[in-house]
Amino acid sequence: MSQKDLFSNFLNGLLSFFSKKGNILTVYAHNLSGFDGIFLMKHLLSYGKVKPLIFNGRLMCIELKLEIKGYNGRKIIFKDSYLLLPYSLRKLCEAFNITLTKGWFPYKLTDIFYKGIVPSINYWNISIQEYEALIKEFTGITWSFKDEAIKYCKLDCFCLYEILVKFNENVFNKFQINIHSSLTAPALSMRIFKTHFMPENTIYQLLGKIEKDIRESYTGGAVDVYKPHNKIGSYFSKTFRKLYYYDVNSLYPTVMAQGEMPIGLPTIFEGDIRKIDSNAYGFFYCKITTPAYLEHPILQRIIKTSEGTRTIAGLGSWTGWISSIEMDAVIKLGYTFEIIKGYQFEKGNLFNEYINRMYNLRLEYPKGHPMNLIAKLMMNSLYGKFGMKNELTVVDIFKINDESDKTAFEKLIDLWGNSIHDWVISDNYVIVIRDKTLDIKTESEPVIYHGTDINIAIASAITSYARGYMSFFKNNSLFNLYYSDTDSIVIDRPLSDSMVGNALGQLKLEFLIEKAVFLAPKVYALITDSGEEIVKVKGLKHDVISKLHFSDLEALLIQDSTREFNQEKWFKSVIKGEISTSNEIYTLKVTSNKREQIYIDGIYTNTKPFNYEDIQIKDA
Repeated sequence: MSQKDLFSNFLNGLLSFFSKKGNILTVYAHNLSGFDGIFLMKHLLSYGKVKPLIFNGRLMCIELKLEIKGYNGRKIIFKDSYLLLPYSLRKLCEAFNITLTKGWFPYKLTDIFYKGIVPSINYWNISIQEYEALIKEFTGITWSFKDEAIKYCKLDCFCLYEILVKFNENVFNKFQINIHSSLTAPALSMRIFKTHFMPENTIYQLLGKIEKDIRESYTGGAVDVYKPHNKIGSYFSKTFRKLYYYDVNSLYPTVMAQGEMPIGLPTIFEGDIRKIDSNAYGFFYCKITTPAYLEHPILQRIIKTSEGTRTIAGLGSWTGWISSIEMDAVIKLGYTFEIIKGYQFEKGNLFNEYINRMYNLRLEYPKGHPMNLIAKLMMNSLYGKFGMKNELTVVDIFKINDESDKTAFEKLIDLWGNSIHDWVISDNYVIVIRDKTLDIKTESEPVIYHGTDINIAIASAITSYARGYMSFFKNNSLFNLYYSDTDSIVIDRPLSDSMVGNALGQLKLEFLIEKAVFLAPKVYALITDSGEEIVKVKGLKHDVISKLHFSDLEALLIQDSTREFNQEKWFKSVIKGEISTSNEIYTLKVTSNKREQIYIDGIYTNTKPFNYEDIQIKDA
C-alpha cells in the first residue's frame, strides 16, 4: 500500500467521527510539531483548504477546511498535545494515573518486515530489566514488527485520549477553562491568569521602537563555569574538595510573586531621570561601567565575538539598555551608570495571587496526582508568554491549474522578495512560507495595544529579578563558586539551614559531589557521594552521552584535548513533508565562550572574566 493510500484510509477513518451536527473535529498528536505534522500537510491539500499556523518557525497546528462531498465546509484541526503537556507520554501516563501502560518499541529497527525473536537490546531505549521482561513476555511467541507497531500506536492513542480527558476535567473543575481553547501551556496559563487573576488596565502590548529597545535588556539566564574541577592540588591529585549542588525552587515563579512589575503605559524621557526622581522605575539606556576588581561580573550583554554572538558577563564599559531592577541590584557592587534616556513605568504586583494559588494547589495535592503536575506546569509556563517575539509567519498555498495562475503566482513571488523563507511545488500546488510584514499596515497601527499577551517589559523584569536573586551567590565570601546555571549553583560549602527547604525561593540540595569536571556551560560530569555518575553535554544525543563516563570528561582538562562523536541529525521540512537524516561530527572540548580559561602546566585550572574590549568585534 502506498503512502497516499495509507493517508487516504486515515482521513476516511477520521470523517466517520463527525456527528450529524458537528462541524469541527479536533485531532491531537503528541509531538505533531516535531514529527507527525511534517508528513501531514502535503497529503491534506487534495481534501480542501489547508491553513497551517506557524509561530517563530514552529508548526503549531493545521486546519483543514474540507471540500469533499458530504463534508463540504466542515473542519478538521490537528493540534499538538506536547505543546500543552510538554512531557513524554510515558511520564504523563504515570502522572495522570492512566490504567493502560505505554508500551515499548525498538525505534532503531528499520526492517519493517522483521519477524522472529525479540530484537536485540541495542534497538531499544530501555533498561536491562525492562528488556528481560519483554523476553519473558514473548517466550514461545514470534515478535512481528508490523503487529507490534500497530499495537504500539493504538496503545499510544488510547493513553493520550485518557490523559487529555483527565487534563481537561481537572483544569475545568478548578478554573472553568476548556483546554481545547489553547494551543500551548503558556497560552493556557495566560488564559487562566487573565480570566481569574489579572488586574484591569495593567498589561499592554509594546510594539515598534519601544519593544525593540526594551528587548535589548532581555538577556535570559546566566550560565557560567568559574572553576573547572574540584581537585586539590595538581591534575594528578586524588584528593577532591566536596561540593554542593543546589537548585532554587521555582526561581521565576518566586520572583514573579515577590517582585513589582512594570504596568500601564510607559513615559518616554531624555536625560538622567534619577536626578529628578531617585526611585524612577523602568528601562534605561546608559553608559555602564563594571568595577575592574570584580571576579564574577553580574551584568551580562549580548555581543559579537570571533566565536559568534555570545551572552557574556564581562568587565569594561559599554552603552546599552538595562532595567532599573538590575541596576539597583548591582550598584552596591561598584557598578556605575550614566542614564541617557529611557522609558519610565508605574509598578505593581501582578502575579502574587496567581503564583500562590498554583503553589498551594501543589501543596494540596500530593505528587502522583494530576493536579500537582498541572499546577506546577501552569505556575512555570506563564512567564514564557510575555517574552515571545512578535514574529508573524504566514503559509500561502496556491493551486496552479493553468498559465494564468502561474503568471499571477510569479508576480506575488516578485512582490514578496526576501520575505519568503521557503517554498516548494507539490503536485500542482505551490506552498510558500513567508513573513507577514508586507500584509501589515504599519503606518496606521498604534504602537501599543491593550489586553494582548506579549509584553517584553514584564519578561525582562522577571529575568532581571531572577539574575539579581542569583547574584547573591556570586562574589560571596562565604564559599567558592564553581558553576552556575539560570537557577542552580555548585559551591564548596553548605548553605545555612534557613536557605534550604521546599518553600518558593528556597534552595534544594540536589547532589553532594565528590568529584566534578566543568568543561563549558551545560557540559559537565559529576560523581556524587553515593557513587552515581552524572554526565551532561548540551548538543550531544542521549544515546551517546549514556556511554560517557566521568573519566572521559576529566581527560579533556588537558590543553587542546578533544573527542569527536559521529551522531545522526534530523532535518525537517514541513512544506516538503519530509524528515531526512545525516551524520554530523560533534567535537567535545573545553570552550571559552563565556570566561577566559587559565591553564597551569597545560591543565585547565581556573577562569577569569573577559574584558569586552579584548573580545568584541566592532561593526564596520
